[in-house]
Formats: sequence, structure tokens, C-alpha cells
Amino acid sequence: MTPAIRILLAFSALGAGLIHLAIGAGAPFPLSVLLVGFGVAELGWAVATLATGRIIWPRITLGGALIPVAVWAVTVALGSGLGVTAADTGLPLYPMLVASLFNVFLAVALTVIGRQRANPAKTAGTTETATPAKPAGWKFATALVVGGLVFSGLTTPALAGTNAGLYAVPHGSHSVPGLESLNGGGHAGH
Repeated sequence: MTPAIRILLAFSALGAGLIHLAIGAGAPFPLSVLLVGFGVAELGWAVATLATGRIIWPRITLGGALIPVAVWAVTVALGSGLGVTAADTGLPLYPMLVASLFNVFLAVALTVIGRQRANPAKTAGTTETATPAKPAGWKFATALVVGGLVFSGLTTPALAGTNAGLYAVPHGSHSVPGLESLNGGGHAGH
């Protein structure tokens, strides 16, 4: 597996982990525990994958990447069966959708990698060499830039759509949303 693929998988896990942590911070208690757990596991896996230069526990990660998607689907299904809207479940739609896309991408990529490893004769370049080929620098740089753009372009608005993002202090201000009316809308002085 190339370093470019590995970095895209790590970006996907980082994005899902950050979003799950942000959603978990404002979710109802049982969902909060699950989402924070998923977020910590995804961040840990991404860091371990980047640090070691190989995919850690690919089969466990494949199954684990789909668990948050299944939890979200069950939560929405149970909520709609009880007449509860998706917004009332405590899980915002857009952030959960983006995190689920990251997790599904991770699972699909790990499935493809697992199948390629199981059938090495079908992969290109079956000739064995004494030294492993060095990765092409431009492929890695392209994957890094494209992965970073996609990662930040999807993760940033998703984080802004969580409770943590809604109550984040705007840059350059010291006010707390909802408290401006208490002090007359301006600075009371320092």
C-alpha cells in the first residue's frame, strides 16, 4: 500500500474522529459516551497509522468504522418511529452525514486493500524486486494536498454545525452567546 493511500485513510479517520468528539460533547448522555469513544478510537487509529507507516488492525478497523454509522441509523430509525425528529435526537444531520461519509470511505478502502492482499496475483507489478520501490514524490504530495483540502473542506463546516461549533467564541471577541443582553450588549470594561 502506498503512503498516499495511507494518508487519505488517516485523514478520513481524523475527520470522523473530530466530528464525533464535537457531536458527543452536546449529545444526550448515552450517545455522548458512544460518540466520544468512537472519536477517541478514530483519532488514535489515525495517529497510529501515520506514526507507524502501516495500517493498524485493518479487519477490526473495517468493522469498527461502520459501527458509528449503524448507531446513527438506529438512532434516526428509533426516533422517527417514536415521532421524534432527527434534530430532537441530539445528533445534527450534516455533521453526522460527513462523519458517516468518512467512515464509509474508510471501510470501503480497507475492503479493497484487504481483497488486493488476498489476491496478490491480480495486482499490477507482480515481479519481485530486492528493494522496495520508493514512492513517487508527486503522488504523495498530490494526495497530501487533495486529502487536506477535502478533509478541511468537509470537516470545518461539519464542526461548525455541532453544538460545540455553535457556541464557539468568534475570533476577536470575548462575549458568550446569549449573555450579551445581560451587560447591555457591549464591553463592561476590564
